[in-house]
Parts: sequence; structure tokens; C-alpha cells
Amino acid sequence: MNAPAPPKIQLVEINQATGVSSSGAMLVKLYLAALAIRWLYDGVMYFAMGDNGLMGVDSFDYLHRAQVFAAELVSGRVTGWIWLGIDPMQMPLFSWMTSLCALISRTFTPLVYVLFQGLIDSGTCLLVYFIAREFDHRVALPAGIAAAINPTQIVMAGMLYPDTPFTFFAALVMLGAVRWLKTPSWSSIVMVALGLAAAASMRILIAPFGVALLTFFLLASLVTRRFGRIVLAHLCFAGVVYGAAVGAISLRNHFQYGTWELTPQSGMHLSRWIVPLVRQAKDGTPWRETYEELERRTHDRFGEVLADDPFGLSKQYTEIAMEELPRLGIAAIVKAWAYGAVLNIGTPAIVLSPPVLQLPRTGFYDTPGASMIEKMLNFMFRSDNRVYAWILLAGISGMVIVRIVQLAGLVALLRAGHGYLGLLTLAGWCAFILLTNGPVASPKYRLPMEPVLTVLTGAGFRARALLTRPSQG
Repeated sequence: MNAPAPPKIQLVEINQATGVSSSGAMLVKLYLAALAIRWLYDGVMYFAMGDNGLMGVDSFDYLHRAQVFAAELVSGRVTGWIWLGIDPMQMPLFSWMTSLCALISRTFTPLVYVLFQGLIDSGTCLLVYFIAREFDHRVALPAGIAAAINPTQIVMAGMLYPDTPFTFFAALVMLGAVRWLKTPSWSSIVMVALGLAAAASMRILIAPFGVALLTFFLLASLVTRRFGRIVLAHLCFAGVVYGAAVGAISLRNHFQYGTWELTPQSGMHLSRWIVPLVRQAKDGTPWRETYEELERRTHDRFGEVLADDPFGLSKQYTEIAMEELPRLGIAAIVKAWAYGAVLNIGTPAIVLSPPVLQLPRTGFYDTPGASMIEKMLNFMFRSDNRVYAWILLAGISGMVIVRIVQLAGLVALLRAGHGYLGLLTLAGWCAFILLTNGPVASPKYRLPMEPVLTVLTGAGFRARALLTRPSQG
């Protein structure tokens, strides 16, 4: 007589338990692999170049502010609004993170920061995994691996900048948004709210996107007929949390500088980057020539010594820039933005790695050329440093291959019909980053898009399966 077959429900339970355990172990391996890659890169850069191997152009200012703020904390002189940072150019959460690293070790502050940043960016790889899984479980692991070995993330995680933590919080927003759009829940809206608040406290860049995202949630809930008291409560909660974070920055600026503006960076950004690059797109005038001309005009109008107040200084630069920008015309602005988008998407991250970044050569914006296309070609093929040129061309070749894979992934997800609202949100985030950066191009500015791009990379590697076999969940 045959023995009775074991109950099916028991087999299902065993398989489910094994699956959970296996998935958890795989995520731990993914996280540790990503962390090992980042810490290995940090170690090589530090032992080869010291602090200079971990620093970019703006990093020295960040380091100085961190050490000053840490000294103020130790002396007990930090009171009132100073707790949000000693410089309105820098957002509070980044000030706290860098100052904590300075408190841990003043001598090794950059190294402590990038090691900590490696922990954060490895977490971003897990967020990428979970974002991809919301579209199709088969895409999740390839996307997570793509994030773990992504050169843009690795290089930027090894530099003293706010962009890597900002990208982590942006990825948290994306994960919460994709989940909420599928099924509104408190857990997903909490991710969105905390992600937006923390991201704004790292880089105020995200401020308008947060408003647009919550508005999109409202419209999506109306269109899908899900709007009700629970959804309204979700949106109110996210709005209050996000508004509190942004409002604290605005209040600080009001009480310390007499303005409700969120940052004093806009004026110099307009005058030193936007107008010169738009003019360059219009008639080929070199960036540096317009930059120096606007500097002279600013001093001619407001005196040799400009405003001490950072917001007053921003207004002076804005006034000069806004006189010039309308004269250049909409066509030139659109052209400059298009060139910037191409460069942001196509520039390899290796050019920001300090050993490459510090190679002696003419920078892109100082490269001669009658047009932007000619400037690009001269920069790639007529560089005054052959080593840099070959590294750049190899990086661009790799970028072209990856972008083709990502395009295939996007097409596959669209044709498979996986989460249109989620895909629209991810596309909106990428469009927002490109529009905000405008003509100013660098892999550094592309970094917040990388969680989306690596999801598409994972989808690209699974494109055939997505199109030929439906997901089993």
C-alpha cells in the first residue's frame, strides 16, 4: 500500500518559505557586492591620490563648511536657525552629514564621508531592485546588478558631493510612487513623503517636482476612480511632511536674510552658466567670453564690491542675466537645452573620476568650435591630451551600448503593458532632471536619473522574455 502524498498546502508553505529566505539572501549578496565595489574604488582613489582622489571642484567648499560647522558644534555656539547650516547655499541634511564625518575625524573627513556614502549608494541598488520588481519580477535582479556595477554611481559615491544621498532619497520617492499608483497604501505614501522631505533637505532641486508629483497622484486617483477619504488623507499627509521640510528652509532664509527664497544659487547659475551657454548655442560665442562679459557688467552696475548678502548677490546677477536672456530668443534656449540633454545623457562618468578629471587638457566649455557640434567633435577627436581623448571615446562607446539596451527595455515594458502610470512617473522624473539642468552638462547632474536608467537596463536584458512570456507574478 502506497504512503499517502504529503498535503499540498505544506509543500506550498515550504516553497514560499524557501523563496523568501532565498530572496533575502540574494538581496544581502547584492548589497554587499555593491558595497565592496564602492569601497574598493574609494580605497584605490584614496591611497593613490589622498584627499584629492575623493574631491571634485566644489568638494573643497563642502569640506571647509563641514569642518567649520563641526567646530561650532563642539564649541556650543550653534543655536537657532544656525542648526540648519552655516551657509544657505548648502541644505541642512548635507551639512549635518558632512559635519558628522568631520566630528568623527577632522583629518580623514573626505574618506569617512565617501565610505558612509558607499553604504547609502548600495542601498540605492536595493531600491532599484524593488522599483524594477514593481514592473516585473524578472527585471528586478538584472536591474539591481546594473545599479551595483553602474560607473556613474560608483564614481559619484566616491566623491564629496550631496548627489549620492540625494539620489538615494529620489529612488525612495520613485519606489513609493510606483507602489502607490498601483495600490494606494500608507506604507507607500510614507516612502514618498519622507523621500521628498529628505531629498529637499539634501538638494532643493527637487522642490517643484514634489508639488508636481502630488498633483499627479491626485489626477491619477481621479482618473482611476480611486479618489476618496483615504487617498485624500494620504495626499494631505505627504503634503504636510514635504511642506514642513521645505518650509523650514524658507523660514530660515526669511529670518536670517529677509527673503522667502529657498536658495541664493539661481542668480549666479543664470549669469555664469545659463546665459553664456544659450548664447554659445545661438551664435557660437565661447562660454568664457560671455561669462566674463556678464561679470564686468555686474560690477559696472553694482560696484567693484558686490552685495555681502548671498540673496542680494543673487538678485544682482539675476538682474543682469534676465536682461540678456530674452534677447537671445526662445529658439536659442531650446537649442541649448537640447544640447545639454544630449551631453547629460551621453557623457561617461569616467571623466569625473579624479585621475581622469585632473589630467591636463582644455575643458569642454573652453574647447574652440564655431558650433556646439564642432565643439563636441573637437573635444572628442582633437583633444590636447591623447590619454584623456581615448578614455573619453571608450566611455562614450560603452554609453551608446548601454543606452541601446535601455531603449530596448523601455520598449519591452511599454509593449508588455507593465504599469503605465509608474512608467510615466519615472519618465517625468528624468524629464524634470534634464529640464532643470538645462544646458549645463555633466554625469554628476545625470546621477538622479540613474535609478530609472538602471531599471531600464534590467528590462533590456529581459526584453525577449517580457515580450514572449507573461509574468507569473
